Amino acid sequence: MQIQFKVFLIILLIATIGDLLIPVIIGFKYPGYNHFHDTISSLGTKISPVQKYQCLNLMVVGFLLILFTIGQYQAFESIKWCHKLYLTGLILFGSGTILAGIFPEDPIGISETVSGKIHGISSGIGFLFLIFNPLWAIWIRELKGFTQINVAAFILASLTFVLFIMSENKNFGIFKYTGLLQRLNLFILYGNMVFNYINSIDI
Repeated sequence: MQIQFKVFLIILLIATIGDLLIPVIIGFKYPGYNHFHDTISSLGTKISPVQKYQCLNLMVVGFLLILFTIGQYQAFESIKWCHKLYLTGLILFGSGTILAGIFPEDPIGISETVSGKIHGISSGIGFLFLIFNPLWAIWIRELKGFTQINVAAFILASLTFVLFIMSENKNFGIFKYTGLLQRLNLFILYGNMVFNYINSIDI
């Protein structure tokens, strides 16, 4: 079990760090791109010089997250309603990430295409389900003792997601930092995912 734990932990870390770090690296190859103002999805639009890298990154990250779900499943001693919802959140987020890579976002100012709609819907559903994972974790027996941390993660993830959605096409105050809000949301969700996995297994 200890070897399996390490393998799936490495898979999770590669996926989460890759989703946060690679956009930062390739973003510097996109003239005019601002990590604080611009979304990660804009790196994958058809006008982006790094489109193929970002789309490939999303597909790999999504696949790794779905693969990690196997490890999280094995970490649970028994599967109840809360476990099922938690695992569903991981699968839907991973699947949404893959679809977001296959169907890129539309550039700003361009009429919405089928690809853009699929990208937005798949990403949105994935994020919404993953945001509720810290809430389901409250009832997961293997994570008892970490209620306050998961409640805090749920509140912070919900807040940053709402602010991120509200910041679209706005350029004042905190709302002009759309890219930063998106990255903060991901950092909270991924951090909570890693924390819960480490504490859900008896090693």
